Amino acid sequence: MTWRNNFSTLACMGKIFTGNGWIIKVQGAEHPPVHVHVLHPDGKAVLFLDGTVINSGVPAKIVAEATMWITENMALVMQEWSLLGNPEKR
Repeated sequence: MTWRNNFSTLACMGKIFTGNGWIIKVQGAEHPPVHVHVLHPDGKAVLFLDGTVINSGVPAKIVAEATMWITENMALVMQEWSLLGNPEKR
């Protein structure tokens, strides 16, 4: 199954924000440091809270919008990271 065909299935798990055609999500039992995944039909990116970005096809404009949302909603990102990383709290 290709990334594009699997986009809607992957997008539902751990979703914390939906933009115009893109999604920010936190996955469970992830490795530190704290980060989120940005899913877009053209690719995916990992955005770390320290500003580091690993991008695989997400348009730069979307990465910028996601970064701004993350900065403005840091408490929610941290809360979701804590919940998904600790199975006893789910």
